[in-house]
Amino acid sequence: MSEKRKLSDETENDKEAIFRFSSTLTFIIVILVIGVPMWWKTTEVYRVPLPYTEISDLLKTPIKTKVNIGIFTHNEERTKSLIHDLILYFKEHEIVDLHFSSINLDKKLAEEAHSPAALENLAQKSVEVRDGDFMFIEWMKLTEEVLVNSGRAAFISSNATASKIQQVIRSWLLQEYRLKSILGSITTVSGQKLHHNTPPPQPQYDVLLSVLNPNPELQKLNWNVRLAAERYIEPYLKSLSPLSNFTIKSQWKYQVKFDHVDRQIPDNSKLKRHFMLHEDHLPQIITSLEKRLGNQVSSYPCVHLVFYMPPCKKGPLHIYKKNGERASTNDVDSFISAKWGGIVIVNPPEAVCEKFMENEEILTEVDVNSHDAMEKALFLLRKIFDMESNQPIKGVGMTEQETILPRNWEVDTYLRTGAIHLIHSAQSTLNSLIQLLGGISYIVINDQVGTEIKNSYAEVVAAKKCLAESDLKCAVMHARNAFIAAEAAFFDPSLLALLYFPDEQKYAIYIPLFLPIMIPVILSLSSIKKFFSKNSEETKTKEE
Repeated sequence: MSEKRKLSDETENDKEAIFRFSSTLTFIIVILVIGVPMWWKTTEVYRVPLPYTEISDLLKTPIKTKVNIGIFTHNEERTKSLIHDLILYFKEHEIVDLHFSSINLDKKLAEEAHSPAALENLAQKSVEVRDGDFMFIEWMKLTEEVLVNSGRAAFISSNATASKIQQVIRSWLLQEYRLKSILGSITTVSGQKLHHNTPPPQPQYDVLLSVLNPNPELQKLNWNVRLAAERYIEPYLKSLSPLSNFTIKSQWKYQVKFDHVDRQIPDNSKLKRHFMLHEDHLPQIITSLEKRLGNQVSSYPCVHLVFYMPPCKKGPLHIYKKNGERASTNDVDSFISAKWGGIVIVNPPEAVCEKFMENEEILTEVDVNSHDAMEKALFLLRKIFDMESNQPIKGVGMTEQETILPRNWEVDTYLRTGAIHLIHSAQSTLNSLIQLLGGISYIVINDQVGTEIKNSYAEVVAAKKCLAESDLKCAVMHARNAFIAAEAAFFDPSLLALLYFPDEQKYAIYIPLFLPIMIPVILSLSSIKKFFSKNSEETKTKEE
C-alpha cells in the first residue's frame, strides 16, 4: 500500500514539474517570440529608404552650362583666327562650356546688306539662335569695337580683337564673377572662399506698388497706378516668369511721411529752393515705412515699389550724397534696398508749385506722369533682380533700349544664373538633409518627405543635363522644381515629430516596464535547466 502511494506521489510530482516547465516555457516564448518583436515593431521609427549615395555624389558632378556662340566676319581666315583665340581664352572653363562656330552667309547678300539690322536678319535666317545663344557679326562701318544690341547679337568692327570679345562674354553675357560667387569658386589671396550672399530666386513674389500722399488735404494726385502697372511693370516681369511667378498689387497710403530732417537748399529755379534728403536717413525711412505698408497679407517674399509724392510745401525733394552732391540730376530721385525694394520720389511739377506758393490755402491737383515714374521703377526692378550689373568696358557700347522689356540676352543671362543658383541651392539642401537624416536615426521620414527628396534629386539631374545640352528653358523648369521640392522636404514639419524622443529616452521609458517581467523569466531558466538535468539522469538510470 505504501509503495502504491509512493508511486502515486512521484507521478503527481512529475506531472507538476512538467506543468511548471510547460507554463514557464510558454511564458518565455510569449515574451521573447511575441512580446519583444511586437514592442520593437510598434516602437520602430518609419523611414522611407532614400538614395543617400546618389545625392552625395551630386556635389562631385560640377554644374556646367553650354553656350553656343556664332561668329561672322567678311574674311574666313579672320573668323577662324577669332574662333581659335576665343577657344584658348575659355579652354577648360570650370562653369561654362562655350561652343564657338562660324556663321556661313552668302557673300553677295552680306555685302548688299545696307544696315546692321539687315545683316543680323540674314544671319538669323541661316543659323538657329535659341534661348541662351549669341552671335557676333562684323559690320565694317562700326565706330566702336563691339556694339551689343537688344537681341541676341552684337556687332564687331573690322579691328575688334578676340580679347575684347571675350571681355564682353565674361562680363556681360555670362556675368562670370556672379556665377563663380554662387558656386563658391572664388578664392581670395588669403585662401578664403567667397560665397554669394544673395538668396536664390524664389518661385513666387508679390510686387507691391504703394503710392504715398503725405498731405491729402494739400494736394490731390491724379494717377491710375493700376493701369500704369499693367502697362509697364507687368510686361517686364512676364519676361522673367519662367523662373518666378509674380503677383502685382497696388495701394494708396495717406498721412505717411518720411522721417527725415528738413533742410532747405537755395537754387536757381523759379521756386528759389528745394529740400534735401540725406542718404544717411534712407535706412531709417525704410524702417519707418515697413510697418505701415501691410505686406503681411501673404507668405511670399514681397518686393516693394514705393512712390512718394511730397507736397509743394515740402518739395521738390532731392537726395544728396555724403559729399554734398546731388545723387541724381533727374526730376525723379530714387533709392533701393536690395532685399526689400525701392522708393521713387516723384516731385510735383514746378508750375503747379508756383500756383501753390501764390495761394497756399487752395487744394493742389497733380497729374502724375506715368512714363517718368514707371521708367524709374523699372530701373529699380533691374537693380533688385541683379539685371543692371554691366561693368563698363572700354571700346564697347550698347544700343539704346527700344522697349520697356529687358534685352533678350539679359533675360537669358538672368535665367541661366538663376537656374545655376537654384541647382546649387537644391544640391546643398539635399546634402544637408541626408546628413541630418543619416546621423539621427529616430527622425521620421514619411512617404511625402521621401517623395519630395527623390523628386528633387531627379529634377537636379535633369536640370544639369539640360544645361549641358544648352536647353535653357528646360534647365530653368527642372531647376525650379528641384528647388521647390528640396525646400518642401527640408522644412516639412513631420521631421520634428520624434526629434525630442531619441532611442535613449525610449529605452528609459520601457525598461522599467519590461525589467520586472524579465526577472522571473531569467530566474526560471534555472528551473528549466534542472528539469532537463533530472530527465537526463533518470534516462541514464533506466538504461543501466
